[in-house]
Amino acid sequence: MGGGSHMKKRSFIFKTAVTLNSFLLLLQLLAMDSFNLGIDIPVLALATPILCLINVLFFSYWFLRFKWPLLLFFIAFALSFESWKLLYQFKSKGISTLKGLNVMSYNVRSFNRFDWLDIKDVPESIADFIEKTNPDVVCFQEFSTIKAPEFKNYPYKIFKPYVVNGKIGSCIISKYPLINSKGIAFKASANGGMQSDLIWKRDTLRLYNLHFESLRINAKDTLFSSHYSNKIRSKFKRISQIQKDQVTLFNSLSYSSPFPEIICTDLNNNAFSESYKRLAKQRLDSFREQGQGFGATYQFPYFPLRIDYILTDTKIKILDFKTHKIKYSDHRPISALLNWP
Repeated sequence: MGGGSHMKKRSFIFKTAVTLNSFLLLLQLLAMDSFNLGIDIPVLALATPILCLINVLFFSYWFLRFKWPLLLFFIAFALSFESWKLLYQFKSKGISTLKGLNVMSYNVRSFNRFDWLDIKDVPESIADFIEKTNPDVVCFQEFSTIKAPEFKNYPYKIFKPYVVNGKIGSCIISKYPLINSKGIAFKASANGGMQSDLIWKRDTLRLYNLHFESLRINAKDTLFSSHYSNKIRSKFKRISQIQKDQVTLFNSLSYSSPFPEIICTDLNNNAFSESYKRLAKQRLDSFREQGQGFGATYQFPYFPLRIDYILTDTKIKILDFKTHKIKYSDHRPISALLNWP
């Protein structure tokens, strides 16, 4: 009797684990939109890295025990292979020796203006980092004119505040001429952006520097806490709609551009969001083309968030991409090596 009871208990646990794993794999496929159903659930999209991690742990469990449910992961992986490239780049890269236009995007969080980080001389540290990495163009988000250091090696600098007469905004510094610069305002928002035409190799490239509506997430915003979950879902849904409206507004502006475009942005959402899909449509994601690893750009606890992007016109060739692992902001800078034509 004891042996039979033990076998039934093991069978029940096995079936429960398989059911749970199957459900989470289905959620993962929906979050990655692997069935092309066009389902837009902001919280589910944001939770995609968590779902992938849990399912990888399930796969490891089945693999170590030589159990057949490991096949479930292979099936799900095959169905969502292209979507996995948005989360993680598997191919390793050597050091690029190719030459091109080196563009960096960096949300500097006002150069630690309000002492969020317990680090001294943040503006000077960022200036030293820029000097050492030596990009040709840098697009800053949350640039503070109050705390900004001098960037002596960059003769061209354009700043556009997010709000009229504001001290925080978008800034582009460049070794090459910037012309026809103007701000891009988002209605009823403290965020915004700018555009500028970059003269490079006698060609003109349209450069956009954008900061979309923030999700305003923090360590307390756990998707699984009963106390916070309803509030978080409601907040994500509302802000996600604002982001989508802002992307729609930007697309209507950019599609009329006569020049090849480069978009540097803090989208404030991951690559499985509807906002990203609308922004990346008919454009190249430099991380997806030449990135490595998770490419996480935002320092959020427990799982990687890639919310900063360099997107380009499909006519521009992406030679290299890098996520820089420095901690002078809550964001990491990213850079892409580009060539045109």
